[in-house]
Amino acid sequence: MAYILRGKLCGLICVECPEALSHVIVRLYRPRESQNVTALAMASAKETFAILTDEEVQAKAPFLLAEARTDEDGNYSFTLDGDYQGEAVEVDILCPTVPRLKPGPKDPVPLQFSITTIQPRWRQVENDFLAIWDYCLPQRFWCLVRARFGAWTICGRLRTCDAPHAPIAGATVRAFDADWLQDDALGVAVTDASGRFRIDYLTSDFTLTPFSPFINVEFASGPDVYFTAQLGSVIILSETQANGRQPGRENVGHCFCVELCSKEVLPPDVEGVPHWQQVEIFDIHPFPSLAGFSAQGYAGGPGASYVFAGGVTLKGNCPLRNSAMPANPLEYRFLIGEWSWPGGSDDPTAIPPVAPASLAPLTQILGTHVGYVFYTNGLGLGDSAPVIIDAGDLKPGGWIRVDGKPVTVDMRDGTTAIVNVAPSIFLRTFDLLTVNTPAITSLHPAKLPGGLPILDAGRSLTAAESEPIRRYRLGFEVRDGISLALVATDGLDSIVFDNSPVIVALDLEELRSNACNPIAGGLVHILYTIDHPHLRFFNVTISNNNGITHPPPPLPAASFTPPPPSSNYLFRGGAGGPHLSGNNGGFPVNVALDPPCAYRVAIGWQTRHYLASPHSIDRLYCK
Repeated sequence: MAYILRGKLCGLICVECPEALSHVIVRLYRPRESQNVTALAMASAKETFAILTDEEVQAKAPFLLAEARTDEDGNYSFTLDGDYQGEAVEVDILCPTVPRLKPGPKDPVPLQFSITTIQPRWRQVENDFLAIWDYCLPQRFWCLVRARFGAWTICGRLRTCDAPHAPIAGATVRAFDADWLQDDALGVAVTDASGRFRIDYLTSDFTLTPFSPFINVEFASGPDVYFTAQLGSVIILSETQANGRQPGRENVGHCFCVELCSKEVLPPDVEGVPHWQQVEIFDIHPFPSLAGFSAQGYAGGPGASYVFAGGVTLKGNCPLRNSAMPANPLEYRFLIGEWSWPGGSDDPTAIPPVAPASLAPLTQILGTHVGYVFYTNGLGLGDSAPVIIDAGDLKPGGWIRVDGKPVTVDMRDGTTAIVNVAPSIFLRTFDLLTVNTPAITSLHPAKLPGGLPILDAGRSLTAAESEPIRRYRLGFEVRDGISLALVATDGLDSIVFDNSPVIVALDLEELRSNACNPIAGGLVHILYTIDHPHLRFFNVTISNNNGITHPPPPLPAASFTPPPPSSNYLFRGGAGGPHLSGNNGGFPVNVALDPPCAYRVAIGWQTRHYLASPHSIDRLYCK
């Protein structure tokens, strides 16, 4: 039995500018006898945060329990065993450096600091105990740490000055220090899809002069910051030294966040805004939501809890051209990553809890009708043709460009012609892409290929035979096709794809040796097995030409119960058996009073796939 502690760490440059504590070392220490562990575990981190000296680090070294390094996204994981019994631990961070530190003349000196003491909230998962602890260092603490490394950072956002203050993506922003001898260039960055940018610089970027190292004009204070911005070849923001002398811009600190706007760029109309809105008919925002998607990835609300199979259409809008640079085409793509289980092995008894480490281009697509192109046919009449996007339209990286796509059209005179998609002759649909989910889920071999033989009817499936829940994360990106700058991004944290068959088998003990045997006794023994990770219901009935003679109950039946708790998502069927050597296994039904007739034993079911229909199989007997 082990104790598994995992989580994610970040630090705030400001409230709207968090960054992952990537590639730092997380250290867990046992409490010392002199410490009041209960008080420390209950105390706020602001009361326990402390930057440690080398002597303090050495003093607590004998109490080190374990250490782990975070990944690029700040995720860490510990597996604690031995004599550890789930008690409170002190959490320290050793920073060899800080993220995005600009190279300087000297190598960074590692720094260790204490965050707090935690008592993990353990819950049992199979034979182990699991706890999650995520934490984001407040701005004043994280910026203090960054300052010790000589790191200076500007986090900003560039938007239109006119309402609705739309973000300006793909703009080149430059930051300067207003100095009395010269204007120091602090750095340059390109805005992302939300208009955000980040510039990292060092003290030497604004203290050195042409006379350095003999004269440095600024020693302890920060720079006086002003900005310029350029979109393509157009200057859209041009501040001066006067802006750097205004309150809020003078002597800025190591962490500085700023809102900028341009009067030169007008916000686009709604049609000009790229966005991803729906999967089939289900909105992806807000997430999670009662009508859209649950946190686990099920759609349509708790009662429906739909999963998806076959071709799944992703709906939204991607204009042909960039509204900020009307001559530039736009390109879009979707990304995908799969959730997994601790240790990496499939677990049919749990919803996969481990988020994908990264997303890859989604290239498994089906033909998607994205719009119509209009033209004049060979008879001189106005005409239209569908514009279909398929796998052949994917550029490297999974990008799709509709603008300029050649479309073969029928000229209605026995000939065809090529028409290239352009804004003036194109009418879009609401469909962006159709996901070929069988191509995605088939990357996992079937657990029970061929299904369950009738001779095995009645037995339960083993864990190795049971299909697990396949849960995915999707991303959406739109970029300028010329500058390649992202102009829009979005994502759906969780969606469930499933193309696995229902594993079902049905038999009667009395028919196993001879399917033509009439039922002579007063009992029949039903052997049934039904298993699927997304079953809505199943039921077993016995009927004749006059209708159902034995309904559930008392015959077996079960159905999905809407969450909460989330464990209700794990309903997957049942089994009535197994077969016994005396031919008396399974579910017994007293048919002694049934009149002589032909009878049908049926097992019916329906899955929670979107647009799924009920199904059934049967066995016939005579009495």
